[in-house]
Amino acid sequence: MSFLRNPIYLTRLFFVLITTLVGYWVGRVQVPSRGLDYSIVAFCLANILVLVEVSTNLISSKKILVSAVGLLFGLVIAWFIYPTIPPSIFGTDIELGQLQARILCNLIFGYLGIILAVKHANRFSFSRLNFIMASPSEIARILDTSVIVDGRIKELIASNFLQGNFLVPEFVLDELQRIADSADPKKRARGRRGLDMLDEIKDVTPRLAIWEKDYPDIKDVDHKLIALAKEIGGELVTNDYNLQKVAQLHKVRVLNINELANLLKPSVFVGETLTLFISREGKEPHQGVGYLEDGTMVVVEEGRSKIGTEVELIVTSILQTPAGRMVFAKLADQPQTPVDLRAVRNSRPVAPQTPPASPSPRVADRVEE
Repeated sequence: MSFLRNPIYLTRLFFVLITTLVGYWVGRVQVPSRGLDYSIVAFCLANILVLVEVSTNLISSKKILVSAVGLLFGLVIAWFIYPTIPPSIFGTDIELGQLQARILCNLIFGYLGIILAVKHANRFSFSRLNFIMASPSEIARILDTSVIVDGRIKELIASNFLQGNFLVPEFVLDELQRIADSADPKKRARGRRGLDMLDEIKDVTPRLAIWEKDYPDIKDVDHKLIALAKEIGGELVTNDYNLQKVAQLHKVRVLNINELANLLKPSVFVGETLTLFISREGKEPHQGVGYLEDGTMVVVEEGRSKIGTEVELIVTSILQTPAGRMVFAKLADQPQTPVDLRAVRNSRPVAPQTPPASPSPRVADRVEE
């Protein structure tokens, strides 16, 4: 009798019982000797309605909504069409002929409205409506390969900083599998790390699901992710800067974990004094390079001679790049040397790195096959 504890089952049971009793009462009022017959008919109709309601669990909410709209349009068209049908074709009784014409039109156009709407449901997009009506915890967040391999997404989910339903498309799993089977040891390690990370995320939240639908007409995984996000009105979670820009052009909402990490870094200001360990030489003559605790690279003018020592620095400039933040500084006991920011911008930006001694090295922004 555990089903009696379920309010949905109880509602269905009471609906069938009440409908049966109402049918019996109507039968007794109309024809006193036919009360039992009416109650049997009412009981059957109630069970048919319950079966229809249960079957809706097998249909997506989008198709149910679209079919309801199609039915409405079909009935509106039938309302305009049935007066044009001559009642005489149904017999000599004009009133009965009008009723039969109305019923026939409602059945035909209602059926056509539902069928046509369901067949073409995929052509309709409710992504804007989803973003307006859904709360942040209900929006589906689609994880791409780079953010899974990175691993920081697990901590964001575990801390409830990032909530919602998390989807991993089947084609992303296939990409991780291909990387895990790669002959390159580095790629193989990243692929296996991604697969292990999915198991850990599954332990952290029960709201992780695999999306099995594929897009065979689309070859590129990034474009498949964008197509999926547009279809379900979801949000992409990625570390890929290029994917982020392309998705934003398609009006898809994107959360870049690297951007979030950069925003959460402690602020460093021009003129601020820092104490830093110089770990290696820079690309330019006499430059040294060190790292802040969050992995931000600091380029120190005239710092090559101080490699292997901890020195006091003064921040001279800060450059924000797509790969992260770069800080330029000079030795506190040295005069300031101007930094050519144009040369830095024209050069390939270097992503923030963690010093060799740090226990948590950063993962590359994008996993390549």
